[in-house]
Amino acid sequence: MERGNHSGCLHPASSGHDFGEEYTGGDAWGGEGTSIFDPVLCELVYTWFCPPGGLVLDPFAGGSVRGIVAAKLGRGYVGVDLRPEQVAANEHQWAEVARAGDGVASVKVSAASARLRFHGCDPDYIRTTCHASCCRSSQRQGGCLVTVHPSEQAAIEQLGGVVEGGLLQPRDGEHGCPFQDADGLCSLHDTEAKPFGCIASPFTLNTNGTLIVRNRYKSLKCYQKNQGMPAYRAFRASIDLIFGENEAQRIIDHLEAGGGDMMATPLPGAASVLLENDRIKHGANVTVTAPRWVVGDSANISALAPGEYDLVFSCPPYGDLEKYSEDPADLSNLDWAEFLVAYRNIVAQAVGLLKPDRFAVFVVGEFRDKQGNYRGLVPETVRAFEDAGAHLYNEAILVTAVGSLPIRVGKAFCSSRKLGKTHQNVLVFVKGSGKKAAQACGEVEVYEQDQTQDVGA
Repeated sequence: MERGNHSGCLHPASSGHDFGEEYTGGDAWGGEGTSIFDPVLCELVYTWFCPPGGLVLDPFAGGSVRGIVAAKLGRGYVGVDLRPEQVAANEHQWAEVARAGDGVASVKVSAASARLRFHGCDPDYIRTTCHASCCRSSQRQGGCLVTVHPSEQAAIEQLGGVVEGGLLQPRDGEHGCPFQDADGLCSLHDTEAKPFGCIASPFTLNTNGTLIVRNRYKSLKCYQKNQGMPAYRAFRASIDLIFGENEAQRIIDHLEAGGGDMMATPLPGAASVLLENDRIKHGANVTVTAPRWVVGDSANISALAPGEYDLVFSCPPYGDLEKYSEDPADLSNLDWAEFLVAYRNIVAQAVGLLKPDRFAVFVVGEFRDKQGNYRGLVPETVRAFEDAGAHLYNEAILVTAVGSLPIRVGKAFCSSRKLGKTHQNVLVFVKGSGKKAAQACGEVEVYEQDQTQDVGA
C-alpha cells in the first residue's frame, strides 16, 4: 500500500492541520503530494528502539527521510511504496546525500557543558592520579575502551595492535590498552598513529547535534565540579582535533568572554568520525548500507520484503484525508471500512516479519470524517497491533508547529466548536519481552539537566 509521509512531523505548509481538509502540498524530500517527516524523530527512534546495525521495515514508505536517516545511523532499511515515481525520487535523493558526504556545516557547542571543570591531562597527573581511566571500561571484556575508525585500522595494525569490531584489543593475557604502560602513559601520544577516538574522547554530539562533554567523564577522577579548568581548556587538544586550531580558538575566545551556546564549524569529516566512533562503541557496523525501496502493494509485504526485521517503523496514511494517487490499491482511495481491513492486514504481516523481542513504532494522528467526527485511527492502530501479537509499550506526544492554526480554527470555532490539533501520537509496541528488546538495542546516552538545558531547536 502506498503512503506519502503525512506524518506527525508535518511539512510547514500543513503543520497544525485540523485534519478535516485535503492536503496536496509537496516537499523537497518526498515530492509532490508528500509532506516531510522529521529526521530528528527518526534519529531518536533508531537510536532508542533499533539495535545498532539492525534492519528496519517501513510498510508505508512515502518519502526518503526514514530511509536516509536509517542509513546514516548504520541501520539497514527496506521501505515499500506503491508509486514507482516516488521510489525513483527517493533513490535519487539518497544518491545526492551519499555523494555529499557527512554534510555537517556546523554544530552547536553547549556553553554549559564546555564549562564543566576538569583537571588537565598532563603526564604527571596521569602517572600519579588518574592512570588514563578515560580509556578503560570495567564493563567491556579486556577493559579497553579505545575506538579505532576503519580509516585508522591499518595504521594501528602495522604497529602491532589488534582491532575487532572497531575496538582496540588488549594483548593476550593483559588488560587495557596495549599501547599504555603501567601508569597509563600512551606510547602513541603526539604521533600521527594516535586514534581520533582517543583524542576526541571527552566530547560527543548528542541527538540534537550539539557538542557536549560525555556523561561518563563526570564519573572520572579528573572531574572537579568546583575546581580545575573548564573542559574547553582541559581538553584543548580534543577541540583542536574536531574544529582545527583557528576555529577552536574562536570557540575559546567566545566562552572566555562569557558567551553562551554558539555555532562552530568542524573540520571536514570530523563530525562523521565522531558519530561513527560512538556507533562502534555501541556495536554498530559503520559501513553505510544504502536504503532500499521496493515498488509494490504492502498488502503483499511478506512477499515483497521477506526476512526478519529488528524494527518496524512507519507513518500510515490517515484514511482518505490526503490522496496520494488514483491507483485503486492506494489506501487513500478506500472508504473507512475498507481502509481498516487493508490496514490491519498490513500491520499483521509487518508484525509477523518482526523478530521476537523487538519494537515497532507508528506515528499516527486523528482526523475527521465528513461530519467532523474523529475516525479513531489511534485506537484502531493499537487494536491492530495487539491483534497481531504486539503490545502497546510506550506512547509519546509529538507537538508540531502551531503556524496559522489559531487563525484558521478561530474563524470556524463559533459555528463548529472544533478544536485545532497540533500534535501526533508516537506509539511504541513490543513483540515479546520489552526488557529483552531494550537489551538488544544496547546502551543509550542519558543526558543530565546541565547538558540538555541549553539544547535549543
